[in-house]
Amino acid sequence: MQHLTIKNLYYQYPNAAIPIFEDLNLEFETGWSCIVGANGSGKSTLLKLIAKEIKNENMMIKDNDCTYYCTQSTEQSPKDFEDFIYTFNSKAFKIRDLLGIKDDWLGQWHNLSHGERKRVQLAIALFKNPDILLVDEPTNHLDNKSQKIVTHALKSFKGIGILVSHDRVLLDTLSQATMMITNQTVVSFKTSYTNAMIAYEKDIAFLKKIKQKQNNQLQKLEKSIQSQREKVSQSKKRLSKKSIGKNDSDRKNKINLAKLTGKDKNDGRIITKLQSQQKQLLSQSIKVDKTYTLGITFNAENASNIFPITVEKGALVLSETKKLSYPKLTIDQYDKIGITGDNGSGKSSFLANVIAMVECKNDYLYIPQEISNQQNKRLFDEINCLPNALKGEIYTIIRKLASDPKKLQASMLPSPGEIRKLMIAYGLLQNPSLIILDEPTNHMDLDSIMALEFALKAYDGTIILISHDQMFLEKLVTEIWEFTKISEGAYQLIENPHKNGTIKK
Repeated sequence: MQHLTIKNLYYQYPNAAIPIFEDLNLEFETGWSCIVGANGSGKSTLLKLIAKEIKNENMMIKDNDCTYYCTQSTEQSPKDFEDFIYTFNSKAFKIRDLLGIKDDWLGQWHNLSHGERKRVQLAIALFKNPDILLVDEPTNHLDNKSQKIVTHALKSFKGIGILVSHDRVLLDTLSQATMMITNQTVVSFKTSYTNAMIAYEKDIAFLKKIKQKQNNQLQKLEKSIQSQREKVSQSKKRLSKKSIGKNDSDRKNKINLAKLTGKDKNDGRIITKLQSQQKQLLSQSIKVDKTYTLGITFNAENASNIFPITVEKGALVLSETKKLSYPKLTIDQYDKIGITGDNGSGKSSFLANVIAMVECKNDYLYIPQEISNQQNKRLFDEINCLPNALKGEIYTIIRKLASDPKKLQASMLPSPGEIRKLMIAYGLLQNPSLIILDEPTNHMDLDSIMALEFALKAYDGTIILISHDQMFLEKLVTEIWEFTKISEGAYQLIENPHKNGTIKK
């Protein structure tokens, strides 16, 4: 059986205020293990350390010589894409067939949907057949059909697999062990994600009870120490000779006798003993993660100047071999529209056309499916130029989306989930009347998804959502635009295809 061992790992990004990991010890065996935790907790960093993409002289990771890291970003084409396409053996053909990879995708990276790019990434990862396969958010961007294909493909891997994902179905399907990153520590369970969460919640409930008992003991000790200090203070006043007359020898003798018996010294010893007990109890104090109230609010302004938005009947050329046709569509104020369809059917391209029809950029908030490094830099530059009061509002929203603003500010390389939250928080300062989100749950941790879902449900404005998350859509939208393949290379937008279905309300 293969093993991957991490011993006493310490890592801190250059110029960062605090380390991400201290004295981390983990062991991975053959099969799939999952790593879960909040955005920015260090999940992707740990994968990069194992894959040697981040160099660290102090780290102790053994048996990680043959690794392959499948990143969550789909911005760049994998370097081995050409070799994979031009390899004509049964293994390559089997993987291409398994993940639906087409030969003409080579050289067309920027024309591929993010879901198609993700399938290419995973195909190359499986083709390389490493001892250790590190996969970061593999089902981001994927339609339901592709999710099933990818899950089946990952199940075929026979080495040590390490998975980072917010997809609960995928986690439970693959994982035999679960590592939870919390409060700069990692808690391990040799079971699936759901079972690990149940066990973890029980552990936390038990720890909270112990923590409460310790707090009660500390409060009692503090009261006892304070009471004893008052006794010592009163004793000192009684033993003071300042207010005694020069000829009152009887009173002076009594004070000298009291000092000789050592009653005041005994009171001092009691304080020392109580303080020692307090110090010991503090050193044994249980650490429990802080919990914060989640949930953000949107304030929509009157948007009569941009509604209705009318999309005339037309067609959109997606590539040399693909075309999308669509009917006349109207977006009215307060509409809640969900967009669904297979990868590569033109959803994001069509949405770009809709956005171009909105004249005033301040009237809408648009979060794209993927955020480039250039967009990241521009976002940080703009936020850094804001007054401190506005920065405070942004980081308050970040807190309510289940991220620690202090860690985010100290981070030199925020996670894609944290970047997405920053864009949402920054956009909310404009009080948008139209919110357009392309795959909003990609990269976000589960707490953040629930917080965003709660906020969108209460939003009194117009929403357009592209998502493969059926549960997310059912809770938020009142109508559906479905992108359907009608023939080879031809796609069509159908408005409300299931009028009596679960989504139409």
